[in-house]
Amino acid sequence: MKNLKLSGLFAFMIMCSSCDFHFHHDPKFVEYYLAFTFQDASGNDLVKGIELEEWYPGNIPVEEANSGVVNRDFYALDIIVSQPCKNWDNEVYNAPARPGFIPDVNSPKLLWWKNNSLNCLGSGLSIPVDDCPVMEKLTFKLKCPYLFGDEAVHDLVTYWDTPKIRNSSVRSKCYRIEFEGKVFTDISYESIYHSIATIILDR
Repeated sequence: MKNLKLSGLFAFMIMCSSCDFHFHHDPKFVEYYLAFTFQDASGNDLVKGIELEEWYPGNIPVEEANSGVVNRDFYALDIIVSQPCKNWDNEVYNAPARPGFIPDVNSPKLLWWKNNSLNCLGSGLSIPVDDCPVMEKLTFKLKCPYLFGDEAVHDLVTYWDTPKIRNSSVRSKCYRIEFEGKVFTDISYESIYHSIATIILDR
């Protein structure tokens, strides 16, 4: 039951943070959601202890929380599509205005939660397929001194496999990540985010 409630919470957070236009318009979407665990060469969890601005449930100490939103003061995140299109570009996180739809900026949030004994960070996009190709590559541009130990923006280049789009939105799977000259394919597909990757940092 606890896992079911947690999955429901993150499904709601994903809708609120990335897909507000579901409530205004009814196109098909491809959903690209990815979570990371960051570890050093010894297997230490580098996400543990990251500061949150919201956590759930909110009536307990943060160190006992199961999920939350990372404090915006401690990271910057952009997700860059490889093929900007009429219904999506790399400047504003929304689909353009149209009859019956007022766009709103849905900048990606960095979400945190516990997956078994590991701390995960996740984010993603939902892109309407009208006038947009299926994206085979997305670049997560993440600045997070807590993780990386510097003020630089680090690029995680991700590659995606998308099932055939039929009568509803579909969720793409990340199958490959390139980061600082290394390739990571240790990716599982058992989360509300669908793709969880393990990234090893040289620290």
